[in-house]
Amino acid sequence: MSDGGVAGQELLVPGSVSNLGPGFDTLSVAVQVYLHLRIVQLRPDVPDSIETTFEGAAPGGDNRIETAFRHARARIGIPTPGVRIRVRSDIPTRAGLGSSGAATMAGLRLYELLTAPLAVEDLLALACDVEGHPDNAAASRLGGLTVSCQCDDRRVIARSWPWPAAIQLVVGTPDAQLETAHARRVLPSEITLRDAIFNLQRAVLMVHAFGSGQYSDLREALRDRWHQPARAALVPGLSDALELEDDAILGACLSGAGPSIVLFTAGRAAEARTRLGELYQRLGMASTIRVLAAHQPAAS
Repeated sequence: MSDGGVAGQELLVPGSVSNLGPGFDTLSVAVQVYLHLRIVQLRPDVPDSIETTFEGAAPGGDNRIETAFRHARARIGIPTPGVRIRVRSDIPTRAGLGSSGAATMAGLRLYELLTAPLAVEDLLALACDVEGHPDNAAASRLGGLTVSCQCDDRRVIARSWPWPAAIQLVVGTPDAQLETAHARRVLPSEITLRDAIFNLQRAVLMVHAFGSGQYSDLREALRDRWHQPARAALVPGLSDALELEDDAILGACLSGAGPSIVLFTAGRAAEARTRLGELYQRLGMASTIRVLAAHQPAAS
């Protein structure tokens, strides 16, 4: 197989903030912090191999890029030439900013580049096999504000639309990593009908608020009874952040499984950043605070 110009190509895959309060495993937004993957060399002499060089520290544990690449090879069945790649990721790991979902999507898109284009639905079904849930990978693939629906037959229906440009995300990441698997183990196995209705009402209200510009509804719309109460003991400052009362802050939520916390603001990011920094200072907790814009969907 000739490289067809594939060698030297780069993939830019955004991280994401998922759940957005009540939208557990459903709502997500792609954000402007990225995983960069460059194809260095094709090696037809060693088919189906993948060799990764990381710029900076390699991720601990599973190399999700390689895992996703090999999963696609097994499921789709089209062989590939061997490939050498170079990866740099600005997405912090175990922070709740979608580093795993971005790496999974990078591996799937790499397989796609070396074989043939895949339908978005097929990419997301493969990602869901690897990740166990579709929301982060859907945001990394589609951009913008994304809603994901996993069907009984493995299909994933995902739709995205532009995130409102007026809304910035102030993301605080404490100097304390949190494994997603551990953050899932603390979740209740069942929820009451009352709590199910509570979250459903607010998830729908949130989608309307983002679509209509009625951002004053966000404080109520971001409330959750499914996962944040169970994770509060694992996430420094979460309970305090959810109670922050400041005109600069439209609302707050846990970012993914945590431990990052997100404040939403419209044009007052500096003030929101100060409030979040003061919170971590009171806790005596070192942190990194980012002001992030959305990675919007590609123009059609």
